[in-house]
Amino acid sequence: MEPVRVLLVDDNPTFLRIAARFLEQEHCQEVVVVGTATGGEDALAKAKHLAPQVVLLDLMMPGMNGLEVIPRLKAMLPEVYIVALTLLDTSSYRSAALSAGADAFIAKTAMNTELLPAIRRVPETRRVPVTGAISPSETS
Repeated sequence: MEPVRVLLVDDNPTFLRIAARFLEQEHCQEVVVVGTATGGEDALAKAKHLAPQVVLLDLMMPGMNGLEVIPRLKAMLPEVYIVALTLLDTSSYRSAALSAGADAFIAKTAMNTELLPAIRRVPETRRVPVTGAISPSETS
């Protein structure tokens, strides 16, 4: 089975490095990070170019926040699987993210236990062969 292509979106470069390292070192057979983005506009541009199967998206970013990005991503890439990955673990943010079109909601504090199971739920129909991963340092 081909690994799932993931785009990481967060305005914190340290978190991007940690998340990419976590996914690539711990789960390299299942996940390939094809790029990172540091904001909403950056995420939309990179998603269009990189065609990820999964976008891990922070909700609170300056400029265009994650709640604004979600419906735009879904309109641009209807098959993309969006995981809201945030520190804001409240029922109102969870509801808002899911209402905006996110497929899953995970608190960053639960990333170690909940992230990979969420990525594994990506239907096979959304999986396509990997044509060239880009290291996070090349896309930031």
